[in-house]
Amino acid sequence: MKKVIITTSNNLYFDNRVHKITLALMELGFEVLKTGSNNPKISKPQNRPGREKLFNLPFKKGPLFYFFLNIYTFFFLLFSRFNLIWAVDMDTLPAAKTAALIKRKPIVFDGHEYFSELPELTDRKIIKEIWTKMEQFFLPGCNLYFTVSPGLVKLYKQNLNLDFRLLRNFPLRRHEINIPILMAEEKVILYQGVLNKGRGLEQAIKALAFLDKSYRLVIVGRGDITEELMQLTKSMNMEKRVNFTGPVPFEELHKFQKNAMVGLALHENMGLNYFHALPNRIFDYIQAGIPVLTNNFPDMGGIVQKSETGLITERLEPEVIASFIKEACENTDLRRTWQQTLPKAANQFTWENEKEGIKEVLHHVRQSE
Repeated sequence: MKKVIITTSNNLYFDNRVHKITLALMELGFEVLKTGSNNPKISKPQNRPGREKLFNLPFKKGPLFYFFLNIYTFFFLLFSRFNLIWAVDMDTLPAAKTAALIKRKPIVFDGHEYFSELPELTDRKIIKEIWTKMEQFFLPGCNLYFTVSPGLVKLYKQNLNLDFRLLRNFPLRRHEINIPILMAEEKVILYQGVLNKGRGLEQAIKALAFLDKSYRLVIVGRGDITEELMQLTKSMNMEKRVNFTGPVPFEELHKFQKNAMVGLALHENMGLNYFHALPNRIFDYIQAGIPVLTNNFPDMGGIVQKSETGLITERLEPEVIASFIKEACENTDLRRTWQQTLPKAANQFTWENEKEGIKEVLHHVRQSE
């Protein structure tokens, strides 16, 4: 059996895209092994496909984390047997690309982000320049490229003259059809994903001050600003109206989606990566029958507008967000429309419809034999 190694920087606990890619590669006849970092140390959920190798790195963040991650990944690849490397983002590409060249094996680059345009690098010019140079050096010469949004496809072509295939982060199709709730006494607003700056989370918490007490915000996930968000919630005396669930494996997200009336997918305009983002939470909401509130950015707003699955805002002031949330939850005419459009979109935006492009890896594996 041919073997593919997927290289990542995370502990794979929340990485639904890697899970779906693993399933698709196994359907093509590959044995799949995934690498990452054992940080934080969390017990692996049962019955996930593929094998894992998580490295216990001496550093948890910063430049030394990435340095040792690539050292560990490189030597693991160097002494492993494989027919293909699937490198996720720039985090592990230096190690993966070097090992692929030495062992004369094909490599796929799967760009979930445009790394040098991450908001965290906006005010860190030297670090941003380093990542830009690394993209220019390591990205050319891969055998196949995938990314998550049409905007990022264009950006990679414009900046690096590389031809990326579109592999959007659609969810696996659910067996049941999910119809939006028409009305509810308790109106649940849902955010699921990483808790980082620029995701509209501070504004969403502040928006509760403009909504009555029947509105409650559920925040599923964790990230760099978790403590700041909790402190903001406390300072506003909103502890009873904001529920921080902490990290949740993707197999259990449906528990929090069940009663949600609107899902938040808001980004501040903090660089091209956010501007051209197409986060999986949008499609997860749609699959769960939850209308989406998102930005008027090309890819996020375009999907929601074309499929008529939510509302689009030009502004992120708390009062504005509150008005859109109220409209989404209380306008029964809109919700009746969404009861028709959301199931239709959920049937369209599925991983089963999107994964066909992955079959192209077989051609590159055969060429290398």
